[in-house]
Amino acid sequence: MNLAASRRAGTGLWAAVAACLLVLPGAAAHAEGLDAIQTILGDSETSPVPQGWTVGAAAYSGSSPYSAGSSTTMVIPGGIYVGDELMYLGDRIFYTFGRQGPISFFGRLRVRLGNLDPDDSPEWTGLTSRKAQLEAGLGAVIVSPVGLWTTRFSSDISGRSKGTELLVNWAAPIIGEGWMVMPGVGVLWRNSRLANYYFGGVSQAEAAPGRPAYDVGNAWSLAPSLIASWRIDRHWLAGVVLAYERFSSPIADSPLIQKTGRYDALVGLGYVWR
Repeated sequence: MNLAASRRAGTGLWAAVAACLLVLPGAAAHAEGLDAIQTILGDSETSPVPQGWTVGAAAYSGSSPYSAGSSTTMVIPGGIYVGDELMYLGDRIFYTFGRQGPISFFGRLRVRLGNLDPDDSPEWTGLTSRKAQLEAGLGAVIVSPVGLWTTRFSSDISGRSKGTELLVNWAAPIIGEGWMVMPGVGVLWRNSRLANYYFGGVSQAEAAPGRPAYDVGNAWSLAPSLIASWRIDRHWLAGVVLAYERFSSPIADSPLIQKTGRYDALVGLGYVWR
């Protein structure tokens, strides 16, 4: 795959995200930093990455990271915006502030949704709610002959967890006329503050019979994915996102987690606003 082809291929991930409208937690690692390839975005009637607004809905199913949490199934209405430098993807915004050859540099704001409410399960009685937080970060995307490489760090700026997350992701796009399929795999590293807040930490004050205090510490996860998009016609775009996060033992062994991973699956249909 040459550089131009790889860049065109990379834009397909935005197409899948556009079709799905919202990038939910399990798929997030696979939608990072694609601002770089906007330098070659086409906007033809068959492009899998139309610029501007796409509005529609996505059917979503995903598992909770917690053993006592239930799976979620819902239909999500919404919209995204894809521009040359600015992109809005529901719960996050990317801005490309620099490009040099095959490398693009971006800034990122994201709202990480809360993932534990003690009222939702009797097993969570006595726990503190894990609420939403605002994160800011910087990253870079490298377009190479063997695929797209993304690296990014982000930190809580709202004072909620006060934690930090690092990502390294690789994706290999396969492109056809009006369609794209992209397998990928990412590695996520979270420091102890973020991991304890959102991925199974139990403080001394939260400890109870059958729920000992637990310090997750620094932890990593492996996150494979498969993303596809299809430009049906001038106005309609469809997409699929399948993602899985495999927890490392510091997370999986938490008394709140007790599982090896979580999944997210989305199927979306969007109207390209022209």
